[in-house]
Amino acid sequence: MPDVKLTAINRRAFVMSSAAGVLSSAALLAFNPGVADSKEAMIGNKAPAWYRFKLGDFEATVISDGTLNLGPAAALYPKTPKETVEGVLASQFVAPAALVVQENCLVLNTGDQLVLFDSGMGSYKVFGTTAGRLESALAASGIKPDDIDAIILTHGHIDHLSGIMSDEGKRLFPNAQIIMSKVEHDFWTDDAKTSSTGVMKLLVDSARKNLLPNKDRMVFVEDGKEAIKGVSVVSSRGHTPGHASYLISSAGQNFLFTGDAVTNTAISFGHPDWVFGFDADPVMASETRKRVLDMAIQDKLTLIGYHFAFPGIGNVAKEGDAYRFVPAAMDT
Repeated sequence: MPDVKLTAINRRAFVMSSAAGVLSSAALLAFNPGVADSKEAMIGNKAPAWYRFKLGDFEATVISDGTLNLGPAAALYPKTPKETVEGVLASQFVAPAALVVQENCLVLNTGDQLVLFDSGMGSYKVFGTTAGRLESALAASGIKPDDIDAIILTHGHIDHLSGIMSDEGKRLFPNAQIIMSKVEHDFWTDDAKTSSTGVMKLLVDSARKNLLPNKDRMVFVEDGKEAIKGVSVVSSRGHTPGHASYLISSAGQNFLFTGDAVTNTAISFGHPDWVFGFDADPVMASETRKRVLDMAIQDKLTLIGYHFAFPGIGNVAKEGDAYRFVPAAMDT
C-alpha cells in the first residue's frame, strides 16, 4: 500500500470534499423530505411456532398452542411468602407480576401412527388471547388434522384438552382416538360435578365439551402399559386425580412428555415441595414431581415440558437437595 501523507493541501481538499458531500446529502433530503422520515412498518403478527427433531426412529414435532398469562406468580404458590416467590423468578429473569407460560403440544410420527399429545386451549380466552394457535401451527408444520390417528391426553384441564372439539360441536381431529386415564376421564365427566361453580365449573364444562362427544373413540390406559407402540404410561397423579405422563422410547432414546407433573423450570425444579395452586392434591403432586425428576436423572430421560419455554426440551441435573433444568440445544 502506498505511503499516503495528509499534507496541508490535500487535507483542505479532503475537508472541502467532505463538506460538499454533506451539503449534497442535505440538498437531496430537502428535495425528498419523505426519505428522512421513512420507517419500516411493524408487522406485529407472529409466525406459528413448531420444532421438528428425530427421536430415535420416530419423528417428533413440538407444536406451540401459544402462551397463557396465569397472573401474579405469588398467588399460584399460596404457602410461600410473596417476596420469596418473586425473588426466585426474578433470579431466573421471569417477570413475577404476570407469569406467562407456554403450551407445547407434541406430534409423534412412529412410522405407523401420527399421534398428538394434548391439544391446547381451543377457543377459550380465560388466560388471555395468545393461546389457541394449534390449528395454524399444525398447518405451518405440514401436519393435517385428518391425519392424526390418536390424541393422547395427560389430564383433563382446560389448557390440555380444549382443542378436540369446536364451539359448534365439530370434531377437529375426525379420525383420532382419544387416549387417557379412565380415572381422569371419569373424574371430569362425573354428572355430579355439573353443579360446580367458579373455576371448577369452567374446568368441568371444558372437559365435558371435549370428552363426552367422543365416547365411541375413547381408549383408557393404565400405569406401565403401552398407550401405543413405543409410548408407555407413567402415572403422575397429584396435579389431577388421574394425571399421566408418557415415556417415549425408540432406538435407545428415551423422552418423557411430562404434562403438568412438572410445570415451571424455575420453581418445580428448584423448589419441588412448594404448594402449587392448581394441584388437586399438593402433597401427592410434590412427591410425584420428585419421583419424576429422580427417574429422569436415573434413567437419563430427556423431558418435554408442556409449560416450559418453547420448545420445552431438556434434561435434569441434581443440585443439592433440589434439581436444575438444562435446556437441550435445538437441532436446526
